[in-house]
This record gives sequence, C-alpha cells and structure tokens, in this order.
Amino acid sequence: MGILNTLISSFAPIFLILSPLTSYTDQIVSIHRTRTSAGFSLDIPLIMLTASILKIFYWPGARYDLSLLVQAVIMVGVQVVLLKVALDNRPGWRGDGGVPFVGGQAKGWRPWGFWRWRTQRL
Repeated sequence: MGILNTLISSFAPIFLILSPLTSYTDQIVSIHRTRTSAGFSLDIPLIMLTASILKIFYWPGARYDLSLLVQAVIMVGVQVVLLKVALDNRPGWRGDGGVPFVGGQAKGWRPWGFWRWRTQRL
C-alpha cells in the first residue's frame, strides 16, 4: 500500500501541472491546421483566463498546494496562446455567424461590446 501511495502522491501533481497543456494543445493545433476558428467560442479563453488569474491572486492569502499555482500560471499562458491562434484564424463576420449568444435572450448584446473582437485582423 505504501508504494501505491507514493506513486499517486508523486504523479498527481505532475498530472495537475500538465493538464492545461494536454487539454488545450489539441484545440490550438486543430485551429492552426484548419486555418479557421469557426465553431470555437472565444468565451472559453475569457472564462479560463479569469478563473486562472483569480486563482493566482488568491494564492498568497490561502497558500494552497504549489502544483495548483503552477497549473494556473501555465493555464494563463495556454489560454493566451489559444486566444491568439483563434483570433488570427477567425472567420469573417457574415451576418450573425460566429457571434456568441445569437438567438438567445441577449441577442448578441454585451455591455460596452466587451470581448466582441469585431475588427478584422490587420
């Protein structure tokens, strides 16, 4: 039982630290290969960046496990790369295509046009 406990306590932090890379690398490569981010919601990087940044700022007061802090830092980097690749390869604005929340109650409206990324890449 001691060897199993040692293996789990050794590999679990490594798995946690590498999980952002294993989770989002496939999406980044797929968008880069197909040269389009059609069907990918830009809300995902927004949510993950917000959560990871809050987790980083929470760490000095809570002092949770260091592997979770490293995971949050790596997640910020991965999400910035994902956002860059998605924005570089986004399809043009044709009508309501690619606009988040179209058809719902909000009808694509967001306060101050936040996180809309309307202008085409220069």
